[in-house]
Amino acid sequence: MTVIVDPEIRILPDDHKIFILHPGSSKRFYGDFQETNSVFLDLPGITFDDEPRIDTPELRKLLRMSRRISTWRKTGSKPDDEPSRDVSDYEVKNASNSAPKLLHAVVDLYAEAKAGDLILVPGPGYNSTVYIGEFKGGFDPKVKAQSIRYVGESIPARSVAWLPMAMAKRQFNNRLVRLMQNRQAIIQVTQEADRREIYSIAYGDYVWKESSGNLIRVTKDEIDLNDLNKAVDLTNYFASQYLALKKGELEKFLALEFNDAIDQYYDKAYFGNVSVEVHSPGFFSRKMKSAMMAGYVSAMLALSGAGVTAQEAVDTKVVNSANAQVSFCDMELEKDIRETMEVYANVHLWEKDICPRREVTKNTVGLKTDVTVKKEISPPPN
Repeated sequence: MTVIVDPEIRILPDDHKIFILHPGSSKRFYGDFQETNSVFLDLPGITFDDEPRIDTPELRKLLRMSRRISTWRKTGSKPDDEPSRDVSDYEVKNASNSAPKLLHAVVDLYAEAKAGDLILVPGPGYNSTVYIGEFKGGFDPKVKAQSIRYVGESIPARSVAWLPMAMAKRQFNNRLVRLMQNRQAIIQVTQEADRREIYSIAYGDYVWKESSGNLIRVTKDEIDLNDLNKAVDLTNYFASQYLALKKGELEKFLALEFNDAIDQYYDKAYFGNVSVEVHSPGFFSRKMKSAMMAGYVSAMLALSGAGVTAQEAVDTKVVNSANAQVSFCDMELEKDIRETMEVYANVHLWEKDICPRREVTKNTVGLKTDVTVKKEISPPPN
């Protein structure tokens, strides 16, 4: 029998980007984005044959043509006034050398944004939902969208997969709210604190640039502070256990009494701020400055609450459904879990102390993570 651990922890590349896209003047495309599973700029009637990466005369002519088509559609689409669909008719002599703002937005959305990057779309007002989506694939000239604003016109678009988030604009930090209120068509989020806030909302558990966010849910309707403290102590115990493992002192760690083990091995230098929200459903989350630690802590919480014995967990296999390919983090997590459970299997502490403590956290605060554990029965040999 093999124990399968799915950490569901999103491992993000160092160059991962986050954009805020405003859905047109007066948020006119807010509903269109959701309905079409795509995002786009206000560019009816044109096609980009390739990624619009640089400022070229042809790109500027396309943008002029689209602006003319947009104006025509907004003013009644009179047949006698229909604009030319020949790009060469939009040549302008003595055009300005400075690139228009729209051109920068075009490059950001249709070229800079890569598959897996995040896009936030704010709605009107502070109480409106901010949609969060992931770009699907790279730029594809065949991807088009339709809008009731421009009946009969196709708009170059990017396909997105909307995440199951329901956050109001007012629930984000003040700096992000200001970015969402900015009238610029598309804005890239660069502040690390803002990025981490968005990653926590979008993914819960994640790894980005050598550190990690760890989201642990609190699901009971009524939460007692003493019970919550015990739940936090258990997460601190597993974090301390990880540090002992990396020092080669796991056997020494497990020989200590529970609180003494935390006191001796816990190192606050590995942690960032803690966010706590205990109304139901609530959570507490913390930034971990060791990318491997977050996955380990969540996996240990899941294993200890899954009715898995230490001996069974020695054969743990990590299969991360949040990533398309096996990563170094997944392989390292599998190695760490196996090494840990081999020691637990020899000291009987797992079933006698750790799992009962974990069961208490489930009953008192409803402590859970996104990690799933299942047992896979191996087929009999032929």
